[in-house]
Amino acid sequence: MSEKEPVAHLNLFDLLLLLVKWRLLFIVNFFLVVIVAVIVALTLPVWYSSNAVILPPSGGGGGIPSFLPSDLKGVAANFGLDIATDEIYQTVLSSRTLKEAICKRFNLREVYNIPEELFFEDVVESFNGHYSLTTRKDNAIVIEIEDKDPGRSADIANACIDELDRIYRNITSETARKNRTYIGKRLQRVNDSLSLLQDSIVSFQKTTNAISIPDQTIAMIHAASDIKAQQMANDVKLDVMRNNLGQNHPMVEQLQLMSEELESQYDRMISGQEGGLFIGLQELPELGRKYADIIRRVRVQSSLLEFIYPQYESARIQEERETANVQILDRAVVPNYKTRPARKLIVMVSGALSVVVTLVIVLILEYTFSLSKKNEEDWKKVQKIINTFRIGHKNG
Repeated sequence: MSEKEPVAHLNLFDLLLLLVKWRLLFIVNFFLVVIVAVIVALTLPVWYSSNAVILPPSGGGGGIPSFLPSDLKGVAANFGLDIATDEIYQTVLSSRTLKEAICKRFNLREVYNIPEELFFEDVVESFNGHYSLTTRKDNAIVIEIEDKDPGRSADIANACIDELDRIYRNITSETARKNRTYIGKRLQRVNDSLSLLQDSIVSFQKTTNAISIPDQTIAMIHAASDIKAQQMANDVKLDVMRNNLGQNHPMVEQLQLMSEELESQYDRMISGQEGGLFIGLQELPELGRKYADIIRRVRVQSSLLEFIYPQYESARIQEERETANVQILDRAVVPNYKTRPARKLIVMVSGALSVVVTLVIVLILEYTFSLSKKNEEDWKKVQKIINTFRIGHKNG
């Protein structure tokens, strides 16, 4: 058994020598791989890409009345309430509803050659592979559609905008309808209460003649009534937001705290803890206290009416509005150039890989030949491994 010789490290000249020695193998492999790559690249389907760009919404399309303070509008915006956001645009554009509508509109089952026995979800999944959304630094949303037909790619991209507009308007209109219905019922109740109270004043004055109430007490009644009206108006806001956002939303909790604070302030004023009103009422005769109570209730309902009616009109207008909410910056146009396959890149990468693979094969062959001449023990091991594979192949 011969002694093992140290493994020599290859340098640049060794590699050049191998290239010259095995040049025929390198050349043949290179041209064979390149020819195959060219054939494959030419047979691959050509895809075109079209982009449509929409601007982030400027607000005013959600259907929630305009009573929200500025610190709450940012939270409401995330839910498409009162102020639209690019988040809800992204949600609608990513929705199954929109994608199914596009797949049906353009008969993408046939376009993608998906058999009828497969589910429609497979069509939507195939469409997902050719549909992408990105948000630019300026918050504009880019809709990109890839298709084998350049005209159809542009049509689908523009159709996505149309579907976004339709779905978003339906959402905001439905929200406004619910709010209009709820606020309308509250408005009717306020009108009915106010009508009854006004009748009570007329009846009371007829039966008791004129009753004099000190100006200071009247001022206190008005102050307390205004606080009560603020609380009831805040309760209307709270109910609307709770119906749209749920009980546990931070904005709902903030409105709840505001209502509790206003109620506490009103109770303190009525009980005399903040001075005046309760004491002032105690100094009036019984009829005077009844009359003051009617005045207070009329004041509350009148103030509440001043708040509710504009909100009802706002919700009604939002419900009936038919103008588009989506602002289009760039509609998709028919592309002039394909996006894939990158034929040149395929050929270049294939050619480079052929050289690398051939070099690896050459190194293995050279090492094997070296073992057969210089290291009989390792060469026998290699032969044993080769024979094992041969036997396994024959038995298989």
